[in-house]
Amino acid sequence: MKRFALLMTSLAALSLAPHAHAAPSQLAATTSWIGNSFGFGDGKWMQQDIQALDVAADGTVYTNSPWDESGAEIAAYRNGDRIAVAGATHGWGAAGGDAVTSNGSYLYAAMSIGNQGGGLVGADYPPNGYTWFGITRRAIGNIAQGAPFAGGVGNSANASKNSFLIVDTVPASTDAGIRGLAANESELFVADQYSNRIIVFDANTMRRKRAFDVATAAPGKRIGRIALDADGSLWIIAGASIVHYSAAGAQLGGAPVLPNGAVPADLTIAPSGDLYIADIGPAQQIRPYKKTAAGMLLAAAPVGTLNGVNHAPAGKIEAGRLNFVTGIGFDAAGNLYVGQNGEGPRALNSASVGSGAVLQAFKGISRSLLWELDGLVFVDGAAFDPGAPNTVYTGSKIFTIDWTKPPGKQWTYAAYTVDRIGYPDDPELHIGRDVRGEPMVRRLNGNRPYLYTLDPYSHELYVHRFDTAHGSIAIPSGMFAESFIAGGFPANQPAWGEWMWRDIDGDGRLDDTEFTANPATGSAVGNSFIWVDATGGVWFGTPTSGIRQMPVQSFDALGNPVYSYAAAKTYAMPAPFTRIGRVLYVAETDTMYITGFTQAVPYDATRWKEAGPYLARYDNWSAGTPVMTYGIALPWNTASTPPVTTVGLATAGDYLFVAELYTQKIDVYDARTGAPVGYMTPGANVGGTSGHVDVELGISAMRRANGEYVVLVEDDARAKILMYQWTP
Repeated sequence: MKRFALLMTSLAALSLAPHAHAAPSQLAATTSWIGNSFGFGDGKWMQQDIQALDVAADGTVYTNSPWDESGAEIAAYRNGDRIAVAGATHGWGAAGGDAVTSNGSYLYAAMSIGNQGGGLVGADYPPNGYTWFGITRRAIGNIAQGAPFAGGVGNSANASKNSFLIVDTVPASTDAGIRGLAANESELFVADQYSNRIIVFDANTMRRKRAFDVATAAPGKRIGRIALDADGSLWIIAGASIVHYSAAGAQLGGAPVLPNGAVPADLTIAPSGDLYIADIGPAQQIRPYKKTAAGMLLAAAPVGTLNGVNHAPAGKIEAGRLNFVTGIGFDAAGNLYVGQNGEGPRALNSASVGSGAVLQAFKGISRSLLWELDGLVFVDGAAFDPGAPNTVYTGSKIFTIDWTKPPGKQWTYAAYTVDRIGYPDDPELHIGRDVRGEPMVRRLNGNRPYLYTLDPYSHELYVHRFDTAHGSIAIPSGMFAESFIAGGFPANQPAWGEWMWRDIDGDGRLDDTEFTANPATGSAVGNSFIWVDATGGVWFGTPTSGIRQMPVQSFDALGNPVYSYAAAKTYAMPAPFTRIGRVLYVAETDTMYITGFTQAVPYDATRWKEAGPYLARYDNWSAGTPVMTYGIALPWNTASTPPVTTVGLATAGDYLFVAELYTQKIDVYDARTGAPVGYMTPGANVGGTSGHVDVELGISAMRRANGEYVVLVEDDARAKILMYQWTP
């Protein structure tokens, strides 16, 4: 391992003191966005996840999910518009859930109420150490208004007071989320997977009437969704099978036999009386079953393209290519409504919020698309493809941009890059919230695109390659981890220290023989900010042990980039830094940008994800003796309300772009001199606001051929990417 000391020229030493400049002004930038059907200037956003849906006769679609960052866990949509949000399902111990149903009077939705580790006390909350799982009942004409009942509890300070029914009180670490609901005008049927029973309540008084156990096909399998038939019987998902029960609890015959490999996610009764079952196995289709004297028999024509989004060309997005359906339902006219989240209904004890919500309405028998709403991006950044400048990647999606269209209408959802079935070892499916995020797109190995992604806080780096045989699917190619990853994945990782993985045999699985441990793991490893330059070189900005570079050594026969610990180069911590926050190396000009903390503004552990208060540029970084060109103070005032701190850094052309964490500003600097140019803030078309930039690589930038700069910024708050367009 080679070690390079940074030698500062006397001229560079003079620039250690931050430059003084006049206060910057707001720039004339246009705000746009990517990935959400609504911008929020109209007060609306499409929720980021759909775990379940219910469809009323008039085509109103009610959705539910445990979490939406801005509180739209339970919402209502009609004719391609969002018409209501239930509220009181977010924060103060409350969360949404995994099931929803309605009748002519009420909306019933699964939700939970906790006490935030004992911080919330009183009659509205369960005892310390416990969580309530149950049902919130709302007035069908105004779902923000609770429909209270005797014995109802919760939310005494808002409009849903005493409208929550406790079904299970369980230890706080237990997931007793209700997975199925169905209702008529007199009874409410609840699939309580915690006890594997159907519990029946009076739909008006909410008093318990009866309960019965449900037989499942295999031990440990839980019951899920319910469809209420016109004859009053119940079709129930039980593990990987469908069972049929009377409303009184007698098991009935006629249950459909699912094909091998089918994984039922939801089921519903069409106006025709047919039973439709959403299959999220390899087929990725919705299967209609007709009633016959011999029972439910599969109809000839499933809904949707065989293999869904993975039908060749794999990953392509178009109507009819389904991508892990979570909910289906019909209106009285026979129109079909489909909710998808790229993952399917969440597993027990999973905190996943899916991989982007898609809600579609298909017309009658023709199944032509009537409308679609998207909420596609969460805990995810975005980056342009340097080889296709009208193409934007997020961690799991590809968008194309049409610059001739107005803000918010420029993007088209073009491809989904995750194949959960073909590549079940993809780290995206196992680490964090199952969200592959923070992309860096690099053109390497004969101008082929490679997708490098970070977890939100830069603990690991993931490498994905593409080939023509797999369409738009990002094939797991490699991975870097700076330390052992707790939680059971990868199961065969080295037991201690830093390691990397390369997919030597091309199957996308993390095989035992494909790991390489760093033989020199030591003080230089841990909690680095990881950056990939235009040549594929991987840079680790360690907090206190300098900077490491791992250049690409070659590409193997499959196209995987090959790296070697023995070829790593190490650079000492440059003055004046005492802790590094971000590194950004521009290979074309051999320029390094570093942000972090100094003796003047020392590191504070409460600011662990911030980029830091100081930025410096170094030229001739690797070609000779690095020279510090300038150092500047970044916006930083932790005593203000809200605090002013920095969280992200990007560069393109002649400018630097710095994202502030809490204050919704993008500060712009001249990259050549460090002089402040101005700042950008969200425009009125996005409500003049954005969420906090919650990740370490939440900003990127590109200079278009016409001289316009485009800056992409994470906006978790409302499931989108902010896009600023600015011409100097």
